[in-house]
Amino acid sequence: MARLLAIELTMMVMIENEAGEILVQDRRKKDWPGWTFPGGHVEKDEGSYAAALREIEEETGYAIQPILKGTAEWNNVNKETRELAFLYTAIVKKQAIPENLFWVKKADLQSQQLAGTLNELLPIFFGDEQQIYFEV
Repeated sequence: MARLLAIELTMMVMIENEAGEILVQDRRKKDWPGWTFPGGHVEKDEGSYAAALREIEEETGYAIQPILKGTAEWNNVNKETRELAFLYTAIVKKQAIPENLFWVKKADLQSQQLAGTLNELLPIFFGDEQQIYFEV
């Protein structure tokens, strides 16, 4: 059995403001449509924390101090790869945000069409779980 896996490293940050609202974007891309949290890929020469700082500043304009809440792993059967996602949270003061982002109440997340596997990841962001593994 091979011990080396092709792994795609990603990160996502659930950003909450002082009023308890969560920052989301309504993603229109074909591969992950629906509401999601800001995030992206970890680049070749950076760690997940540095990627979180970079991606969030690029996507939202916020300079944050995220806290790692946990990880999620997907075994992508079609691509024969695995994805490892580092999941962070951050609390910020509400400020102007780009048009593609908006604030929602935490309870509203449960009633909306969330992108991809985000519903399965909410327990990590909310502090109920620390690690999740599944196949897609």
